[in-house]
Amino acid sequence: MFEERMAYSVSEYVSELNAMLTSLQGEVIGEVSELKRAASGHVYFTIKDKDTKDILPCTIWRTKYELSGVDLEVGMEVLVRGKAEYYGPFGKLSLIVNSIQLVGEGALLKAYEKLKNKLELEGIFDPAKKRSLPEFPHTIGVITSVHGAVIHDFTKNLRKYGFKVKIRDTRVEGPESGKDLTLSVRAFKKERIDVLVLLRGGGSVQSLAGFDNEALVREIASFPVPVLAGLGHHQDVPLAALAADVMQSTPSFVAELLNQSWDTAEHSLERSQSRIIRSYSSTLNETSHTLQSTYVQIERALESIFQQYAEAERAIQHGLTKISFSLGQASRVITNTSHMMLRRTEASLLQVRSEGLGKTPIRISTLFGAGIKSCSSLLDQTSRLIETNDPERQLRLGYSLAFQNGSVVRSSKDLQTGSALTVRFATGSAETIITELT
Repeated sequence: MFEERMAYSVSEYVSELNAMLTSLQGEVIGEVSELKRAASGHVYFTIKDKDTKDILPCTIWRTKYELSGVDLEVGMEVLVRGKAEYYGPFGKLSLIVNSIQLVGEGALLKAYEKLKNKLELEGIFDPAKKRSLPEFPHTIGVITSVHGAVIHDFTKNLRKYGFKVKIRDTRVEGPESGKDLTLSVRAFKKERIDVLVLLRGGGSVQSLAGFDNEALVREIASFPVPVLAGLGHHQDVPLAALAADVMQSTPSFVAELLNQSWDTAEHSLERSQSRIIRSYSSTLNETSHTLQSTYVQIERALESIFQQYAEAERAIQHGLTKISFSLGQASRVITNTSHMMLRRTEASLLQVRSEGLGKTPIRISTLFGAGIKSCSSLLDQTSRLIETNDPERQLRLGYSLAFQNGSVVRSSKDLQTGSALTVRFATGSAETIITELT
């Protein structure tokens, strides 16, 4: 109530009046009778009561008008929400409107067809503009109401592939939901996500009218990453679904679509794993067979080598025995020859004394030459004997010698597993480690 005082100024009275009018917020249904769009984008219109013809001037600011998603026309029946305000400079009472929605299913369908035709001409729904979903989506932005079965069906059908789901709880019921949906889409533009998902179950034209909002459709069409719409339908597909890159009819189908590339990768990984295991098993079997065959070959080769070593050792021992015998025999022959030459020399000296010194040099030379020749012949025989029994000659014939710790190995019983074995050939040598004895 106004305070009792002498008098108000006009401005003071208008302020008091508006303070009281603020409490008169509400919803009003009427038919658009006048309409004016200002250059600023603000819209001024009048609604009238169809029965009494009473009128109510209305004003809606540009931003709220765009978010309402309603393209006002004279003759439309609308429901507006707002508060009354008296504008002093013009002396005009207006309803400052926050939202507008069409009244009646027929009006909604008519607006739907009109907006759909408009957006089709602009190419908003052009299939060539549709983007494929990312191959392996990870971070998912979801716009829906968290109250109800829709979000539970969606999350329940997402498999455990490490998805990161960001949910914006948004009103999805009725024409006014278009504003909230549009603001949620704009908010997600500032976040890093791989795909944006809009979810809602089916319903009447009135309940799904928010998804036919023009501002929402344009936000979806310009969204930086692919948009997936999982919206239930009335008799027509919501315009938001037509603008999306991919659309499905249920939350479960949306989840399956997001799972798809991960499922394919998982199955491919399982097949690759099976192929690798089979290949490894086959290779292991082949390698085992090869190792077994190689082991047998090595075992036979070692047996042959040890047998050759034994034969070579016996031949060398036999040769050394012959050499020792020949050297002893040669030593005795040389000793006897020396004694004989000494006796002959002594006899010659005696003969020299008896015969005189004239023939002495000739005799000495003859005797010495005969001794030299006899020793040379004996040495030749000894050299051939040594060469015949030389161990190096046995190596050149294909035999080899085995040494362990510098000593010749004469029996496999002298060998130990893990010990080093040096094998000497005619040219060069080799070392090996004994891994098994048989």
